[in-house]
Amino acid sequence: MSRGHSREIRPMRALFTACAALALIAGTASAQGEPGTEQSADPVYLEAGILIDDRENQVLYAREGVRMQSGQRVLLADEIEYRPATGRVIARGNVRLFDGPGAAQLAEEIELDDEMSEGVALGFATVLENQGKAAAAVAVRRADGTVELTDGYYTACDLCEDGGAPTWRLRAGRVVRDLDDQMIYYRDVRLEVLGQPVLYSPVFAHADPSTPRRSGFLIPTIDISNRLGFSYTQPYLWVISPYQDLVVAPRLMTEVNPVMELDWRKRFYSGEIALEGSFTYEREFIDPDQIDELPASDPRVFDENGFYGDEKFQWHVFSEGRFAISEQWSWGFGIQATAEDLYLRRYDFNEIPDLGGGLYEVENRFLASQAYVQGRGERYYADLATIKITSLLENFNDDRIPIVAPVGRFLAELPFPAWAGQLETDLSVAALTREDGDDYIRSSAEASWSRVAILPFGVRAEPYAVGRFDAYSITQTDRFGVETGSSNFTRTLGAAGLDVSWPFARVAQWGDVIVAPRAHVVTASEVEAQDTPPNEDSQVVDLDSISLFARNRAGGFDIWEEGARADLGVTTTLDTTAPMIPDIEVFAGRSLRLDDEPVFGPATGLGSEESDWVAEFSVDVGYFDIAARNRLDAEDGDLRRTDLVLGIEAGRFAADIDYTRIRPDVPGQRPVDDIVLSASLQLTERWSLIGSANHDIEDDITRRALAALVYRDECTDFRIVFESQNYDIGHLEDSQSIGFQVTLFTLGSLQDE
Repeated sequence: MSRGHSREIRPMRALFTACAALALIAGTASAQGEPGTEQSADPVYLEAGILIDDRENQVLYAREGVRMQSGQRVLLADEIEYRPATGRVIARGNVRLFDGPGAAQLAEEIELDDEMSEGVALGFATVLENQGKAAAAVAVRRADGTVELTDGYYTACDLCEDGGAPTWRLRAGRVVRDLDDQMIYYRDVRLEVLGQPVLYSPVFAHADPSTPRRSGFLIPTIDISNRLGFSYTQPYLWVISPYQDLVVAPRLMTEVNPVMELDWRKRFYSGEIALEGSFTYEREFIDPDQIDELPASDPRVFDENGFYGDEKFQWHVFSEGRFAISEQWSWGFGIQATAEDLYLRRYDFNEIPDLGGGLYEVENRFLASQAYVQGRGERYYADLATIKITSLLENFNDDRIPIVAPVGRFLAELPFPAWAGQLETDLSVAALTREDGDDYIRSSAEASWSRVAILPFGVRAEPYAVGRFDAYSITQTDRFGVETGSSNFTRTLGAAGLDVSWPFARVAQWGDVIVAPRAHVVTASEVEAQDTPPNEDSQVVDLDSISLFARNRAGGFDIWEEGARADLGVTTTLDTTAPMIPDIEVFAGRSLRLDDEPVFGPATGLGSEESDWVAEFSVDVGYFDIAARNRLDAEDGDLRRTDLVLGIEAGRFAADIDYTRIRPDVPGQRPVDDIVLSASLQLTERWSLIGSANHDIEDDITRRALAALVYRDECTDFRIVFESQNYDIGHLEDSQSIGFQVTLFTLGSLQDE
């Protein structure tokens, strides 16, 4: 370059001179387009520490902190060579190209047109949306934003500073990021794990990370079990619309026919619907080792693999929906249904579904389908529902399970002066209809009043009164379904009580000690024998520190605890500020009948004039905490029930222990002695072990055990999961399986082109 034909401009004038010159050049270039075509009106601005204007060769050089901008596109580099005659821009050294608010595109050298919309880059790298990363030896950028990479790769992992290989990446001879299709296409692609190729395909594609949802194949899951053999599940996501998608996942198994799994979700302006289900066409089967244990009278004919009967359509459906009617009111439904009692367990589906719960929950191994309407306001709550319950228990007569239609409740707080307390109403209705058994209809109306008062010396007193009217209609049938009689009756009930507590506190520098004795006295009207309905809604009574003082310990309407009783208890709390002194809370209490016979059974702990003792405690040391609920026999002090929860968190290790022991001391009721253990150990920053076990101490057998080795980093989640189940359910054999779960973050879907 000849000094006679070039001019060097120093920093302060560089910005203004270059901006004016390049704005004129850009305007001239626009004017030279084809007649009648719309040209870009964005000028090109340039600022740098040094500008060299080589007018003889029509080249402008910019050096030292160079920044070039056209519209939203910004180019930064150590040096930029601009040739206005050909409309080319060549940037060298630490090149960074920004196209709007997105991440920078990096290169060692890049050549662009003067609008910086297309060009070629050497040593190219960029960060995509959702932290996906792409790099290549050569990259070509088209005017529409499409980028073609030669000898390129894609990964979601952080790139190693020492140049080492990431956890995984897709490397290909050619990679195309098509912004119109919102896809990334690969040719001659291989999946590399820690730099080593593990899979190859001539053609692959996946959704662009900038698109949150696209149709395509999801990452498969693999499982091996003794019951189903080798299983391969290949899900496909079909994005039907921005508000609706369907996942179709065929599961292929070596020991049984395939199962098709479905997962559908749709959002509406007022709510959403979700559905998951499966179906297959298969014979039923049992553990072949148990065939010899069946009685000779069993009519089923088994083959050597334990299959029997004809192939038939088997399925399950779990679904739920919820929709807003107004700000306070909504309606919804839940569906839980299956063709066979053992279908879910046979094919390793969860018998406690995540979908279809609705308003009402049922016990384990039961399913409920329901429809409901629900309202909630500042001073009221209301719901109305219909429920159909089915059992998953073998040899259980589902005809004895009622259809509940309807069941509803309306609770409201009535306007009442604050000084006078609180006045509430409770309206309730329930109707149970059985194919085999008694029918039941109940309606109730209740009004309750209470007022909290703080008396001298810190005594808290809450008097209350309850009045209720019940109407019943009972229809009795025999075991053949023949109506044998009916009864219709009403009853009027009332109760009044006083709940008093008197906390004492001692404040010290190391913490507070609070001792709070509590007494609850209540008297209730009597119920005539002929006005006692069958117990449909109060079958479970769990005596603890909360239910001990409850006004209605039955929980429902059918059982009315008549007569007078006194509930007594004391809570002692140690709330410390010193790190070495634990926080402790201890409660002890019991209930005393003052007249009349108890109405609860002996297994509840309330079956005698003096209830069982309730003893509870919790201790929190920070890294260690333990809590226990205990119920001790009123006469001999034997432990009737204990629920213990223990948690440990020390460094890389964490564990939880849940222990339950029940000794009902009632003929025909089986004792319970179960312990559930769960633990996790962080081996390294990325590797960990997790495990859990459910052990039946009474039968000395581990019902369920799970162990998993987990690898997780910023771009990968990989798990090897072993699970064992040993339940005496039907004639299903014990199940052991090992599964492999891989998640490559941001990749989301992987599909053949």
